[in-house]
Amino acid sequence: MMTETQDARALPGLAYTSEDLFAWELERFFRQGWLPVGRVAEFAEKGTQAAVMSAGRNILIAGTGDGVNVFVNACRHRGHELVAPACKIRRAQVWCAYHAWVYGLDGELRRAPRFEDAAERDPQGMGLLPVRSAEWNGWLFVNHSRDANDFSESLGNLTDILAPYHLGTLKQTSTEVYDVHANWKLLVENYLECYHCPSTHPELSKVQRTVNGEGFTSTGMWLGGSLDLKNSAASMSLDGQGPAWTFPELDENRARQVCYYAVLPGLFVTAMHDYVVTHRLDPVAPDRTRVICEWFFPEELLTSPGFTPDYAIDFWKTTNQQDWEACSSTQRGVSDPRYIAGPLASHEEELYTFLRALADAYRIDSPLRPLWTDQ
Repeated sequence: MMTETQDARALPGLAYTSEDLFAWELERFFRQGWLPVGRVAEFAEKGTQAAVMSAGRNILIAGTGDGVNVFVNACRHRGHELVAPACKIRRAQVWCAYHAWVYGLDGELRRAPRFEDAAERDPQGMGLLPVRSAEWNGWLFVNHSRDANDFSESLGNLTDILAPYHLGTLKQTSTEVYDVHANWKLLVENYLECYHCPSTHPELSKVQRTVNGEGFTSTGMWLGGSLDLKNSAASMSLDGQGPAWTFPELDENRARQVCYYAVLPGLFVTAMHDYVVTHRLDPVAPDRTRVICEWFFPEELLTSPGFTPDYAIDFWKTTNQQDWEACSSTQRGVSDPRYIAGPLASHEEELYTFLRALADAYRIDSPLRPLWTDQ
């Protein structure tokens, strides 16, 4: 990975304010990338049907009992939504309320009242339009394009790196949704550096070291690194206290590290020795990003006598609010037409790598690609 940050600068303000660039990024980065839309368990029960917005696209997730199918949330007749926005229902079949067309949970057209030859009108059939999807460690990802790399190829070596945490078996305990008044890139940039930690996160800085971190070697569409817990801290909590429990497969060094993984373009996975926190990014506008934060714990810990996850939930609620205030303030600053992008610090290496990938994508009019795997 390149570390020549001495001449590097942040992006110009226009990169965070332009409506045209935001629309371009939404199309190139988000709609052509793999995006998390939730945990498979949320939708898998047979007959569950949920309407979810993903990168501005309306999708229908249908549970089959064994998994899920994902479709464009539009009837093949006249395009009426099959499930109302942000709603979840349970029904044995997919039913359009406009003209009563009926589809199976597999998306096949089953009935079109008084339109018996509907299925014959199109040589490809009149089933619901599928959306590419993949399941990974309990999460459901979708891809709105037809030419993206396979999801496993996109992840590279991340699956193996995260294997000791057994993410697919973890239990979700809490969810917080934030409306952050900042461009999505500012949130990624903030996540990729801890230069801001001593001044922005006094609570975090009491329990985690903020320098001398380890950068991870990535072979996929992700960037990340780790920072050590301080010797006085048992966990990432407001008082540094936590359960005497560690994921059994973590080695001694990793058990004392907080590991940060930015799965681009829209998922942060923060893994500690006793729990995992994730943040999903949903860009709404050039200066607004919806963030879904979720906490996950091993069942063994959740069912232990007297255990409560509040220590982790309270800690990250505090940290989140500090980050969102910092990012929102930065958004206001870069929006001033007099703003001039400043230099990067030598230890902002992951941020530098991310900005290089952005600049390369802008230059050749392409989706984000992992330049770091070529180093």
